[in-house]
Amino acid sequence: MVINAQLWETQLDMMGNTMILFMVYLLAEAALPRLPWVKSRASRKCVLVVVYALLASLNVMTAYEPAPGVRVDTRMGVEAAATLTLGPLAGLLVGVATGLTRVTLGGPGWLSGSLAMLGVWAATSALMTWQARRRPGQDPGRHLGVAIGGAIFSWLMSLPSLMWLDWRGHMELDAPIALVVFLSSTVTTLLLWATIALTSSRTRALEQLSRANEALQQSLRQTIGALAQAVLHRDPGSARHQRRVADLALAIGRAMKLEPHQLEALELAALVHDIGQIEIPSEIISRPGPLTPAEMALVQQHPVMGYEILKDVQSPWPLADIVHQHHENLDGSGYPRGLAGDEICLEARILRVCDIIEAMSSHRVYRSSHPMDSVLQEVQRMAGRELDAEVVRIALALIRRDGYAFPA
Repeated sequence: MVINAQLWETQLDMMGNTMILFMVYLLAEAALPRLPWVKSRASRKCVLVVVYALLASLNVMTAYEPAPGVRVDTRMGVEAAATLTLGPLAGLLVGVATGLTRVTLGGPGWLSGSLAMLGVWAATSALMTWQARRRPGQDPGRHLGVAIGGAIFSWLMSLPSLMWLDWRGHMELDAPIALVVFLSSTVTTLLLWATIALTSSRTRALEQLSRANEALQQSLRQTIGALAQAVLHRDPGSARHQRRVADLALAIGRAMKLEPHQLEALELAALVHDIGQIEIPSEIISRPGPLTPAEMALVQQHPVMGYEILKDVQSPWPLADIVHQHHENLDGSGYPRGLAGDEICLEARILRVCDIIEAMSSHRVYRSSHPMDSVLQEVQRMAGRELDAEVVRIALALIRRDGYAFPA
């Protein structure tokens, strides 16, 4: 048996066109997670159904015509792959859209071709239903045996249509055409199924990883909240101070256009930046008089104590380092390590400014609050030496120009 070379080349071109068109599907699926209006699984599936229907319709438009009005193409393979990967309902929608396209093109084979599409969908759906009952809880469309069955159905359902056209005298059905249609339909189904299955598996894995990361981060936020609550029970004044520092730090971070993960690190670190004071006796923290040099040295160890508490907490944010550095000065005059310049992380430099402004402008048991104007003058005096000049500039602009006020 000699296969017509032109027919063979045409069918290979059809399969190539199918795969080229299908690249559009892969690009669409890759772009979907970045589109804010298709975040849900249902909306994403609707977009994929539309893309699949367009691919199948374009496949019909570029079909091989062995006789006028008679179209031989790989739409049956596309229909089987759509049903396998997107589900029976989505496959039916793709089949309807493709059938309407075939009807508009006219020709003697529109009815038989549309019925063949319906047959492919019904047979593949039935096979998936059987597999779902056989192995409950598993996605039947991802089973290789079901995919092979869908591929075979995509060819078998084409034969009655081709035989009817042959019987009506619209074309001559011979072995080469049957063989090439078999190869093009089955190979198209399996290639599309495998490509989508792999892509979908990757997408699902990324979604599961994202959900796991979200759960982990939520757990860490709750842990930080619990630590902040511990400070509240021991010293309500310190807890209030930390909340107010966090509020101003976030305002400065947003004005500096920090990345979301930096803002989150800034807020969480601010909420527990004085957590190390738990290790200091309360009579020293709340004493209404001056501290002795030994007591002051102990108080200045609270960043170290905070670091020790947080260093073993696994998180995507450098919380322990920020807390460790929040009393360091740019000129190296701070504590506990005397860091200077870029040795101090940006989040700690922001906290340093916010800490000073909130502490000086608030009432303490050992002194009265300072007027905000004098606080800002003192901070401005320290800018460029002890404090980050850019952070000070933004803080002053927020308070003086934009009317920022600490929450009650």
